[in-house]
Amino acid sequence: MTLRAILALLLALPLAACGGDNGEDAATAAARGFYDKVLAAHTGGVPDEDLRAGLRAVISPDLDSLIAQAAEAERRHTERVNNEEPPYLQGDIFSSLFEGPTAYEIGPCEELEKNGELSMSCDVLLVHEAEEPVQWTDHVILVADGVPEERRWLVDDILYGGDWDFGPKGSLKAMLRGVIEEES
Repeated sequence: MTLRAILALLLALPLAACGGDNGEDAATAAARGFYDKVLAAHTGGVPDEDLRAGLRAVISPDLDSLIAQAAEAERRHTERVNNEEPPYLQGDIFSSLFEGPTAYEIGPCEELEKNGELSMSCDVLLVHEAEEPVQWTDHVILVADGVPEERRWLVDDILYGGDWDFGPKGSLKAMLRGVIEEES
């Protein structure tokens, strides 16, 4: 089965695990909004201020703060080394693949509760179409913002799922914290 056929099948299948109620539908829509912005920007490393401003509507304040702190850490690093070393973060930080995805599909979502906080974890099938296409699944973590009647979902973290050598392991937030710590 070709990669395009797999993607077409995924697009045609109902996402029953994400469509159970309005909360899950809203979380799926929020994840789509995030990935639409990230794929359209197609940038590498820590996002610049323009992209960060565009992402603020779809990411949590905590993730926004970490991205801003990592950008400042990268700036300090560049200054400290007189621009003679590359930045800590290069390539697509929002996925497991350095080159980033060219397409995505939000898969099943699972509601999580930790310390009384409501969140959602959704599988994200990502594809990088090239001569030799790459396909993998990362997991996007969304947090609930607001009261249930007015709840909106915001991307709070990404758990990397790529299993190749030299790909990021762990999570986006952990990677950002690592950069911040390097320049503290």
